[in-house]
Amino acid sequence: MSNTAGQAYAFLAMTPIVSGEEDGLRAYIEGFAQTRPFERLPRTHFARLVILPDWVNDPSQPKEDHLHSQYLIFSTTFDGPLDSYLDELCDRMAPECKEVWGRCIGAPRRTRGAPLKNYLLHNQIDIGFFVSAYPHASVEKVQSVLARRKQLTDFAVRTQGLDPSELRHAYKQEF
Repeated sequence: MSNTAGQAYAFLAMTPIVSGEEDGLRAYIEGFAQTRPFERLPRTHFARLVILPDWVNDPSQPKEDHLHSQYLIFSTTFDGPLDSYLDELCDRMAPECKEVWGRCIGAPRRTRGAPLKNYLLHNQIDIGFFVSAYPHASVEKVQSVLARRKQLTDFAVRTQGLDPSELRHAYKQEF
């Protein structure tokens, strides 16, 4: 399947935004930079919400194409199967989901659980081609390796200037 690379899955959904809700939605999702709600989904490698105002038309084409409304694009890369990931999203981010997809055309009144999951699946677009930076490493493994790298870097900076026997002793104690 083109939405998978190793154990990683890439999901993309495009949902039309209710006219007049675009600015409020934009302001709300810009707040995610501080609140970081996707961190509540520990399998998430990457998640992004983008508002698409219209297509960019190629002037070399004979006919322009325009969207009837602005669209919310939700893309995410995560560990494991789609079904359980969307269950987690709809449960652990229920307040955010209500604020985000509650501003979209056709979204269920109950923007959590199975109704929202079905709405997102209905609006899913096949990725077509997906490459994962770490197709065989979970988010947990990547974070563990990065933490070890930081520990080693901090150790190298802290122990500069030690003679070889002191360095060896410090290394054995640290690692």
